[in-house]
Amino acid sequence: MTTARTLASAFAALAILAAAALPASALTLHRSADFAVAESIALKAGDSVAVSAKTANLRAGPSAKSKKIAALSKGTRLQVTEVAKGGWVKVKGPQGDGYVSAKLVK
Repeated sequence: MTTARTLASAFAALAILAAAALPASALTLHRSADFAVAESIALKAGDSVAVSAKTANLRAGPSAKSKKIAALSKGTRLQVTEVAKGGWVKVKGPQGDGYVSAKLVK
C-alpha cells in the first residue's frame, strides 16, 4: 500500500471516529485528492465569538438565501444564542439578532 493510500485510510478512519463522537452540526469534512480531515466546530449557545472573515452577512434566517440584515466586519464580537442546522449559528451582536455561517466566526 502506498504512503498516500495509507494516509487516506488513516484520515478516513479518523473522520469516522470524529463523526461518531460529535453531533452532526459540529463536524465539517475537508476533502483533498487523497484524504478527508474532520474539523470540529464546537460552538454552543452562550459562546462569545468574533467574525474571522473579512466580512460576514448577518441574515434573518439560517440560509444564504435569507434576507441580509447587516454586513459584519472582521473582529465584530457576537454572542451565540443557538446552533442551527446546516452550519449556521444564531447570534446577538451590535447590529441586532440574526444568523451567521459558522465558517465565518471563531
